[in-house]
Amino acid sequence: MKMLDIIGIGIGPFNLSLAALIEPTPLRALFLEKRDALFWHPGLALPNSRLQVSPLKDCVTLVDPTSPYSFLNYLALHGRLYSFVNKRNASTSRQEFIEYYRWVAGRLNTLRFSEDVTDVVPFRHGYRISTNTTTYLARAVVVGVGVEPKIPPCARSLLCDTVYHAADYLERQLPHAAEHVLVVGGGQSGAEIIEDMLTRSVSTQITWATSRSNLFSIDDNSFVNEAYTPSYSRRFHTLPLQQRRDLVEGEMLTSDGISVDLCNRLYEMLYERSVDGTLADRFRVLSSVVVKDITSHKERWRVDLDEIATQRNSCILVDRIVLATGFQPRTPPFLEALLEGACMEDGLPVLGPDYAVRFGRHMPGPIYLQNQSRVQHGLQSANLSLVAYRNSQIISSLLGRPFYLNTSDRQMIQVCAPSDTSERDAGVVALRSTRQVLGST
Repeated sequence: MKMLDIIGIGIGPFNLSLAALIEPTPLRALFLEKRDALFWHPGLALPNSRLQVSPLKDCVTLVDPTSPYSFLNYLALHGRLYSFVNKRNASTSRQEFIEYYRWVAGRLNTLRFSEDVTDVVPFRHGYRISTNTTTYLARAVVVGVGVEPKIPPCARSLLCDTVYHAADYLERQLPHAAEHVLVVGGGQSGAEIIEDMLTRSVSTQITWATSRSNLFSIDDNSFVNEAYTPSYSRRFHTLPLQQRRDLVEGEMLTSDGISVDLCNRLYEMLYERSVDGTLADRFRVLSSVVVKDITSHKERWRVDLDEIATQRNSCILVDRIVLATGFQPRTPPFLEALLEGACMEDGLPVLGPDYAVRFGRHMPGPIYLQNQSRVQHGLQSANLSLVAYRNSQIISSLLGRPFYLNTSDRQMIQVCAPSDTSERDAGVVALRSTRQVLGST
């Protein structure tokens, strides 16, 4: 049996990027996916959903602008390049980017779908990877199995056709006019679902609950976006643990806020309904509340809420609950056994600068993890912004030398020791808020 250089487990945006960037290298690679095609949050592929990052943050462009797998090449080959450049909005729809990903997948011959990995065990100078159809050998493994819905503890035993995560929104029967729907979560997914329900029906009663004190937009100015650059990521990785925790918390809205355009569209829709009288008491936002408990009540759901600001309790009766409560890293059974002996930090494996797991015992080869290093590498680990850079580092690690050289950047904001202003790419700034960065009051 031939020993491959690397096996990728899971084919989503992150491992798809790695497959595309590996193609021109001498590395022998194969990528396995248990589903029969590439999917990217299909339950959230709403008609008006937009990508929150530049489409140039695709599989390859930021480390190899000449790659045939770039989004610009995709547009050119589909006859849409000039139209895309001419349109006023430089962003792209989530649906178009899904089609781009599928186009890339269709051009790579290292992808294998309908192969479910059941076991990964050390074997000689690498690993033996068993699937539902065959067995492979590889000297390294990269795991990119994606994320899973984060469900509040009080709802885990109640999941059904009327209590479900936002990831399943389009796969469920959509709310009808007579229902009272509770959407939990004040981020982008919750906002997109609210917009979809408001567009479909003027009579559905909607309550939107968030633990945040307001519906905050994403912090997306040009300076703040320097938190999603290679030099920032490298510097972040060297910081003490508590400082990294503080930065992740302080920068949360650079990743988890609502797009400004969507905030404004929602407000406009609600204002117009207040003018024509169709809003009435059909829509309300509850801020600074936490769902404490959910119980069945006469074919409806009673939801008990804790009010953070007042420390009071309240309850509402609803017909349907949509949990837009985010996602968390998924750890499949084969990975749990494989990670025994891994160094841990805040409940996640410690990853090096090359995204390889650090172990307290000898391992026959590296194991790389995608989207499992928020506390080590920052919010970019779960974001599309640095996917190409991250994979270029994995490739360099495998080859023992740099292959992609376009991984440097010169930041507009630099952090330097008071006695040393010459370090051009110190490259990290504690972006506590937009106001601090800009020095405003």
